[in-house]
Amino acid sequence: MDSFVFAPVMAGFWTHRDVVEDVYTLDDLLDAHEMLQVKYENELRAQEAAEQRRGQP
Repeated sequence: MDSFVFAPVMAGFWTHRDVVEDVYTLDDLLDAHEMLQVKYENELRAQEAAEQRRGQP
């Protein structure tokens, strides 16, 4: 559970204090995870595109 709750902190979206002091709601947490998922997917796609470009003549 802690890794799920603190994922926005590790990503730099929130601070530890924000989580401990209940600044955000459960809906905010779920939104943050959705944003992280999109961010990581975009990074993966960019990396794959760069690798494909390097492999082309």
